[in-house]
Amino acid sequence: MKRYITFASLAFVLLQGSMAQTIMKPSVKTKTTFAIVTDTKSYEEAKEEIDAYRASVEQEGLGTYLVIDEWKTPQPIREVLQTLHEDKKNPLEGCVLVGDIPIPMIRDAQHLCSAFKMNQTMDWQRSSVPSDRYYDDFDLKFDYIKQDSLQADYHYLSLRADSKQYLSPDIYSGRIRPLRGEGMDKYQLLRDYLKKVVKEKQKSNVLDQLTMARGHGYNSEDPLAWSGEQIALREQLPQLFLPGNTVKFYDFTFQFPSKNLYLNEVQREDLDVLLFHHHGAPQAQYLDGYEPANNVESNIESIKRFLRSKVPGRAKKVGKEKAIAEYAQRYNVPESWCEEAFDAEKQKQDSIYNYSMDIHVEEIHQLRPNARFIMFDACFNGSFHLDDYQAGAYIFNPGKTLATLACSVNSIQDKWPNEFLGLLASGMRIGHFTRLTCFLENHLIGDPTLCFTPTTDAGFDINQALVLKKHDMAFWKKQLNSPLADMQALALRKLSDADYKDMVSLLEENYFQSPSFMVRLEALRLLALNHPSQAINVIKAALNDSYELIRRYAAEYVEKNGSPELLPAWIEGYLQRSHEKRFRFKVVNGLDAFPYADIKAELEKQSQGLTLFNRSHVDAILKQLPRNEQGMNRDIQTITDPKSKPSHVRRDLRIFRNHPVGGKPLDMIIDFVKDESRPTDQRLIAAEVLGWYNMYHNKASIIQSLKGIQTNDAALKNEIEKSIARLEGKNR
Repeated sequence: MKRYITFASLAFVLLQGSMAQTIMKPSVKTKTTFAIVTDTKSYEEAKEEIDAYRASVEQEGLGTYLVIDEWKTPQPIREVLQTLHEDKKNPLEGCVLVGDIPIPMIRDAQHLCSAFKMNQTMDWQRSSVPSDRYYDDFDLKFDYIKQDSLQADYHYLSLRADSKQYLSPDIYSGRIRPLRGEGMDKYQLLRDYLKKVVKEKQKSNVLDQLTMARGHGYNSEDPLAWSGEQIALREQLPQLFLPGNTVKFYDFTFQFPSKNLYLNEVQREDLDVLLFHHHGAPQAQYLDGYEPANNVESNIESIKRFLRSKVPGRAKKVGKEKAIAEYAQRYNVPESWCEEAFDAEKQKQDSIYNYSMDIHVEEIHQLRPNARFIMFDACFNGSFHLDDYQAGAYIFNPGKTLATLACSVNSIQDKWPNEFLGLLASGMRIGHFTRLTCFLENHLIGDPTLCFTPTTDAGFDINQALVLKKHDMAFWKKQLNSPLADMQALALRKLSDADYKDMVSLLEENYFQSPSFMVRLEALRLLALNHPSQAINVIKAALNDSYELIRRYAAEYVEKNGSPELLPAWIEGYLQRSHEKRFRFKVVNGLDAFPYADIKAELEKQSQGLTLFNRSHVDAILKQLPRNEQGMNRDIQTITDPKSKPSHVRRDLRIFRNHPVGGKPLDMIIDFVKDESRPTDQRLIAAEVLGWYNMYHNKASIIQSLKGIQTNDAALKNEIEKSIARLEGKNR
């Protein structure tokens, strides 16, 4: 029997036991759609504001569903979103999770993170990754484990072996989860934020004001990395450099403490985008180290401050007097300098000084941030599962900041944070930007439909094209001729996603012929990530590219690819560019990639052909090689010796996740997985480690070895299948 619902906008009601799930259809017909997912209580408390937000999104030409329920687990939400996305007439392009929405805590998927690698036997709240990839990437498959006993909105899920083992979200997602600290009314924060969004959506705002700010210790503080990004931004967003527009670059060295500059800047009324590069914690942005000393007195004070930071910790272990004596002797300084560590007034001064070096969450609560979009290229600033955190503090605040992008766990420094950033000037929604560049830990906090009034004409609606022309190879091949560098790079990505048959040739052609940094970097990455055996020539050339980030990535890919053909170009790159801090860091960290004797021979061969005034950079590697060889032999001995402590075996096996080394170590790990005399928990780790060789030039041999392993142990079989899927699958 048909039942007619009296609510004008109510599409249908799905019954889940005694719970009613309400889905309200869009009030306008558009080619793609959007969904607001909220809980019953949040909707009751902020109905007027949520309805107004929904109306404002629809006024921008994006039909919007409203989905309401008393959500107990994350699965029903995912099912609704997937159903809406599969609507061929009006597919869902994105969603926003408003209020108290279940938080997926992902396990067994650390390879989908940029850097996070924690022993999962540790506390589950710390060793799991809070991630909304569960809601936006439908080809990922999970097993539900349990609900957290202390935090009811935390739900633990395990990535299955039969799942896709890479990220390619089908829709974008955003989180509007109000803060809930002491004295905060989370529903009032929600109402105020949504009012702010609606108000700002009524304005036309072009992207013509951008600021980038860098903190202490980021990317080895390499000035070439810093300057290279500035040059690249001019290629991505040329309009910023025209008269009347503004682009600013701040460095922590400009002023101490630098946060005074940065917090003034973030409150600029007309600021559109702020890019932060620094280290971070859930409730802090780490900006400064100790202030540089420029005279005798300040140098002495710096030494004393260092001693005051170290002596108390040592005193807890050995006693006050012994700690003072030890540090005085170690650094050949008066004991009176060390004694200051226990001076109450000095401790107070140091506390104030240390606090001044960073941006703390309680300081953000006192501000009016106005940058419409802020990206935090840092660890933990996006820990949205916590009551109060840095990226959330910027949006639940007066001002004009509508969206932030940040990481829920730690994040790698050597990534391409600005990939496709230029497309924001073509009106691309922030949600799409996040979808194209995400890891497991990246999250958009705030309104994902935020977009700027286009100032560069793509010739089509980019938001619709990203959904409706997802696999249209002819369309994306046409965009290779776009005047926009980022559009050309995007075209390469989309053709790769669609499995264009001549992809390797196309990528090689674009790397060697394109004048664009963005296009060359995209071509290099897609080749190295997905066609490692055919990427050799491009990686060789990229080691001496004119764009620093391309060189840095190429140095990293040499280690992960491991082809002997790369050794000469890799050594040549080091000899030519050992002065580049981050490039050198990548090379030195990859010294285990080739036989040590081969590295030594190639280094001596090439250096002898050079006219050098000073060969300290050559000698540095020659001195390092024996230490690396000794360390590698020690690790292999620990792993292969049945008498080694199990904890040491597990520890040393995991080393090869960060450094997937071929040759003898690889053979050793394969043999370890095969060895039935080894404990299963150790074989599991070894099998998982082999999945990290997904960029290895001869990964086909690893796949063959894994497929040849027979076992009746369900857990080990599962891990082997997962590693095979990782090796055979795509990489982003």
